[in-house]
Amino acid sequence: MYVIIVGCGRLGCTLAKELSDADYDVSVIDSDARKLDMLGSGFNGLRVKGIEFDVDILKEAGAEQADCVVCATPDDNINITAALVAKKIFNTPQIVARINEPKKKAIYDSLEIETINPTEISAFILKSRIEENRR
Repeated sequence: MYVIIVGCGRLGCTLAKELSDADYDVSVIDSDARKLDMLGSGFNGLRVKGIEFDVDILKEAGAEQADCVVCATPDDNINITAALVAKKIFNTPQIVARINEPKKKAIYDSLEIETINPTEISAFILKSRIEENRR
């Protein structure tokens, strides 16, 4: 499976390493070369420096054959733009976008783009752990 990760912050970098270690074909896009360096020498995927939603940059990352694009930057506007380019121009079968501002979920839903909210997921897991210890 070929996965493109847009954004190489903590979330994107961790996901890229995990997928690479699991033998996925992975490309990571970030506008900051220093963030791409965080992937380390063990990362066997493609690193692409450039504007995360630029058509040519996505093409360089392999968007034409990608099975999935994960938009993982901390910027909702970059994520939604990259997701739309992947969906409308490259017809990527699966797109998952990180959202930081819950109010924007309705926009993604109207565009039929799957989302994750790391804050909500973390809160849910922490609440579950607290409830386990309460019993």
